[in-house]
Amino acid sequence: MKNWAYVILFISIILLGGCQVNNEDQTKKPSELSPDGLPNVRAFEDEFTREFLQSTEETRTGFYPFLSGTGKYEMDFPLNGMIDGRGYALKEKDYEGIFIGIDEGELKSSLSLNYYSTDGKGREDLKLDMINDRINQELEYEKLPSENQTLYLSYFEMDGPYHGYAGFLQNEAENGGIEIIYQTECVVSKEECEELKTESKARMKEQIESIQFTLESNESE
Repeated sequence: MKNWAYVILFISIILLGGCQVNNEDQTKKPSELSPDGLPNVRAFEDEFTREFLQSTEETRTGFYPFLSGTGKYEMDFPLNGMIDGRGYALKEKDYEGIFIGIDEGELKSSLSLNYYSTDGKGREDLKLDMINDRINQELEYEKLPSENQTLYLSYFEMDGPYHGYAGFLQNEAENGGIEIIYQTECVVSKEECEELKTESKARMKEQIESIQFTLESNESE
């Protein structure tokens, strides 16, 4: 009987130890985990991109939690996205420029985000004019207010198989704004591209609307 008691005790210790390791892994950020234990998707394959991802648990199907280098905003990050380290710029918490490439097979997309801490309310029209100059179009923007922020968003199309969204997100609780340009190129036939466009537009808009400014209380935790 004593021998069986020792065996049971030994197995229990192993199981408890395994549970402890799993619990510790769950509290670690993806950049702190072994690559072998990460989801087998493009977003986690790139070491630089992993630095911005906060968990291996999906926020919704196909997306993971992202926190900007300034800590000023977060969003859902697509599993097939990758941040271009060469095109990344950070100046403390004052400015951040991010370029994200997203490979969806038939669709090749780029999401450009530029955060400025000095953008205050009342300058939205100026910011939208600047974005129009960047894409060389005069767009009309829909105003989409939500709690503590307002999104100005417009759909656009360009010559060739290109379409996308341009916008500006204004923080209403404090200074801070994000210039947004999300552009997609369709690399299949014109007929197939037309079929893909409706779904692509919905996905792009949902991605942009996932961008949320962080609260000061969350940053201090």
